[in-house]
Amino acid sequence: MLQRQLLSPPACGNNMNMRDLIRLRLAMLTALLMGGFHPFLSSSLQVVADEPSEAVLWAQRLNEAFVEVADRVAPSVVVIEVAHPVVSAADSLDLQNHPNLENLPEDLRRQMEEFFKQQQPEGGSEPSPSPEDTERPEDRFDGKGSGMILDKEGHILTNYHVIEAASRIRVRLQNGKIFQAHVRGYDSQSDVAIIQLIEAPAEILTPIALGDSDKARVGEFAIAIGAPFELEYSVTYGHISAKGRSAVTLSRNLDHDFIQTDADINPGNSGGPLVNIQGEVIGVNTMIRGLNTGIGFAIPINMAMEIGNQLIETGTFKRALLGIGIQSLSENYLLNQMLESVSQGVVVSSIQVGSAAADSLLQPGDIIIAVAGHPVATSQQLKNQVRSQTIGQPVILDVVRHQERLQVEISPKEWVRPEVATITANETRPVVHRPLGLKLRKADETGAKQFGVSIAEGLMIWEIEDGSLAERMAGNTLEPGIIITAVNYQPVRETFDFARIYREADLSRGMMIQYLDGQGNRGFVILSDQDL
Repeated sequence: MLQRQLLSPPACGNNMNMRDLIRLRLAMLTALLMGGFHPFLSSSLQVVADEPSEAVLWAQRLNEAFVEVADRVAPSVVVIEVAHPVVSAADSLDLQNHPNLENLPEDLRRQMEEFFKQQQPEGGSEPSPSPEDTERPEDRFDGKGSGMILDKEGHILTNYHVIEAASRIRVRLQNGKIFQAHVRGYDSQSDVAIIQLIEAPAEILTPIALGDSDKARVGEFAIAIGAPFELEYSVTYGHISAKGRSAVTLSRNLDHDFIQTDADINPGNSGGPLVNIQGEVIGVNTMIRGLNTGIGFAIPINMAMEIGNQLIETGTFKRALLGIGIQSLSENYLLNQMLESVSQGVVVSSIQVGSAAADSLLQPGDIIIAVAGHPVATSQQLKNQVRSQTIGQPVILDVVRHQERLQVEISPKEWVRPEVATITANETRPVVHRPLGLKLRKADETGAKQFGVSIAEGLMIWEIEDGSLAERMAGNTLEPGIIITAVNYQPVRETFDFARIYREADLSRGMMIQYLDGQGNRGFVILSDQDL
């Protein structure tokens, strides 16, 4: 054996010199590395792992903390799917003449122009409509965002832009259950909206824990949960990069500041929570500044709930307005140099005709240093203090005018909300008569998760009405989760495909439905009313 030869005395006899000893030890080491353990060495050369250092233990605890936060918060996060009215081909082509197209970033504008070019028919003539074109659905689920459960009554906090112009809204919980939702109220100025689940049992709802965004500190961990790029319940983490960020968007409507974070926020995260290491929500993820930049923004939860609570209670948010142009004193270098009596405050740069300020003793050039006793040093702080003042009720402004300090009484007026896209999700819809008794939807991941089946092209059965033709004739074969792949030998991909074929069919002769069940088995059934 190689081991025994290596462990035997060398051929030179018993007088082993240092060179022979070194050779022997090298040979023994080589044998050990190659797996050749000698019996008397096996017990003495076992490798024992070192105890983890204190630094490693702290890292393990931090790792466990992130896992616990994700487990605690995820049941309170929902995926919001939004339907919008379908735009006809002619309408979509007309968008290429939209005046705002030139204002898009160059790369996005080129993509849009290429899209419009691809939509143009060859030869420049309008294509004649096919039978399928006349059967387009009224709306289509084409938008997705996130939200968070606020209470057992099913109120969901999200962004206004997530549900903007919605014709229908459905919400999926982490457990896969899906509920319809209606809009309780929204405030486009702050990009905050409240929707409410319809007939959702209270026992399956897990309200999110509310934190205090005022107490959040720059540098703290921040964790975002949502559905970016349709990758639902994705968890990313980073830090609070800054607080009090304003003017972060080209829109001049938003009147609040933001929490900045480097936790990855992407399309689909909108409306989802930004939470601290305790699992408390401190912000509503709202926007990003370019993809993969590490710059995201969240609405502070304190402000979001200030608006959200009023939306839950009354369905609307009444915003107080003074009617003045403002600028932080620190931003006006010349005026700052002229004044010795004050170093911080908000400059009244203009007063609008017919406004609350015009009816008061306030003057351009005044420096507002407090609102109702609350000090203000920046324009954003002034907006935050004025926003929730009672409409028509006098409020006292502490003002510096030249070297004089005085108090001005002013009665805020109501801010007039600008016109926005109509939301029709709350409108009562006529009950759709389904002659066959099948409630169908295009097969997708949502249905696959709901019924525990694989995805295939076709229409998934979501419900079979009691007493319907489908229930009476194929109740033992068809069931929710089955995917209809063809009807009368014609493939079906959209619900309007099925509707068209049904109208053309003669039920007295029968209609063949080919299907794929949850186990992957294929089959068919024939529905006929000839005996009815």
